[in-house]
Amino acid sequence: MKVTLEQIDELRNRVNVSYEEAKHTLEKNDGDLIKSIIELEKKKGKRNDNYHHSNFTSFTNRLLALKMSVKSKDGNTLLDVPLVLVLIGLVLAFWVVIPALMLAVITSCKIKVYRDKNFVDVNHIKRNVKETVEKIKVKSEEIIKYEDAEVAGNDDSTENEIIIE
Repeated sequence: MKVTLEQIDELRNRVNVSYEEAKHTLEKNDGDLIKSIIELEKKKGKRNDNYHHSNFTSFTNRLLALKMSVKSKDGNTLLDVPLVLVLIGLVLAFWVVIPALMLAVITSCKIKVYRDKNFVDVNHIKRNVKETVEKIKVKSEEIIKYEDAEVAGNDDSTENEIIIE
């Protein structure tokens, strides 16, 4: 079927795609505007989900890579922690973190925020959590089976009975 310029313009106005993509989708759907709109919205939705997911993951990885180091005048490391912990401490216990940072500045300590090359990324954390959950499932199933076997093997039913005379 031949696709008209009006159909392409209408599809572009509704879905916000290029002429080429609108034409290709209309030709694929034999000029059916509704089918084309639905197809393009599905594609667009998938792209947006992946885009936001990758942005969040990359932001989290960049945040996890940052560390904060506090060194004394002599060069001894007093504190070397992930910046995320400092930020969490700032939110939950600002009355401790702020005076500690002020004390570090007053005593001429060097405060340095840097990117750690050996940081743990989000995918590594996800993998570790999944492995831990699987181990917990296996162990809990073993415990339940063991307890069931103990109960089944115990034929002394008088232990679980209450006799009232």
